[in-house]
Amino acid sequence: MTVPVAHGDERATEYAACRVRVRELLVGVAGQAANTIVPACPDWSVRNLAAHLAGVCRDLAERNLPTGDVQQWVDRQVAERSDRTVVSLLDEWDEFGPAFEEMIKARPERTGGLLYDVVAHEHDAASALGMRADRSSDGIRLSIDIVASIIDADLSKVGLPAVRFSDGTRTWEVGDGPVEFTMEADTFTLMRALGSRRSLGQLRALQITGDLDRFLPGLAHLPLPVNDLME
Repeated sequence: MTVPVAHGDERATEYAACRVRVRELLVGVAGQAANTIVPACPDWSVRNLAAHLAGVCRDLAERNLPTGDVQQWVDRQVAERSDRTVVSLLDEWDEFGPAFEEMIKARPERTGGLLYDVVAHEHDAASALGMRADRSSDGIRLSIDIVASIIDADLSKVGLPAVRFSDGTRTWEVGDGPVEFTMEADTFTLMRALGSRRSLGQLRALQITGDLDRFLPGLAHLPLPVNDLME
């Protein structure tokens, strides 16, 4: 597997930077705008997404870890904050963010993967609001590293051979055996495609070699959007 391993400090620094960017993006969202549905997460509004970011961070910082179904853990966090303003949720995230970032520094192999979650949701929220988040942040590159590691494990689980991804300047190769599938796209599109933020039709339109249908069980760790996600 040829995937760079980020140090905890790097991932923690970018997690903090993402908190700042998301605050700038959402701080003025109130009223009906807060109830805007997020196309990448159609069960959630923008308010729900902010609740998720705050809730996961607080629970992990306070060592309130999931003991069973992780989705139930996440759903509880969102439900408990359903009547909160977006600003109050951002304040809560900022309150507990520094403690969680120290956890990332100490145990990046266990907590650093949450960086991908917040970067993905940064762009989910921006898309829902018709805005454009920062596509040049270090979080994009680090997110590809994280999701590539996830795909490496998923390929092994379903018995698929190696795959290779490229953004034109960097290459990620994961899996065992000969490479039988490749995908090339710009860095942002690659991050979104590998993170299950593109429909099947959008994936087919990318520059790929190999059988997408065969490799999809190892590439999509979340259900793909039914409709094209336009960003």
